[in-house]
Amino acid sequence: MSRANTALKAEHEYICGNSGTGKSSHVKKVIEKAKRVVVYDPDDEYGDQRGFVRVTSANDLAKMLQSHAKKPLKITYAPMRSTVKTFEFWARCAFLWGECVAVAEEIADVTSAGKAPPNWGTLIRRGRKYGVKILAVTQRPAEADKTILSNAAIIHCCALGRMADRKAIASEMDCDVSLIAKMIPLDFIVYKRADLSLRAGNLKTQRTKLIR
Repeated sequence: MSRANTALKAEHEYICGNSGTGKSSHVKKVIEKAKRVVVYDPDDEYGDQRGFVRVTSANDLAKMLQSHAKKPLKITYAPMRSTVKTFEFWARCAFLWGECVAVAEEIADVTSAGKAPPNWGTLIRRGRKYGVKILAVTQRPAEADKTILSNAAIIHCCALGRMADRKAIASEMDCDVSLIAKMIPLDFIVYKRADLSLRAGNLKTQRTKLIR
């Protein structure tokens, strides 16, 4: 594991939205040029992505990361059964590997709205110092861990069908919930904590406009 670097910027990103609204397309665009990526992939969405190595066992994940300690690698961990235990193991591995993009898919299935589980919490709070950029993805922000939501430098919100989820994200982005209610698939709103800006756009047209 490399030495901590407190000068590194916080770049964690929180991505939310219903299935089919553009979350995965956004994530895959972000990681396209990254050289080191480790994915927690409960629905096995990344196994056929170009350049990715797919593993299904914790042992194989650990071995691959150890053999690529300082080398480029894109790897997706698709456990046979997604549990808090398998997620926590992945989070610990991602933290120890360092200097990577760590993609956590469907976090509402393995976290709760309360305190983050230990290894996931460590990855969120300390990962930045070791060059880890987290992309946390969920369809249900009202039910998922709030630690990553409050620590994310960017919130990328796609269309959400449930009012509870809309309210949870609107509160975090300090915007009117009606902005989210009007969204359709492939629409998105991006909130940046650095300047508190809100920008709306559409994945298909790639056009955006500043809201605030």
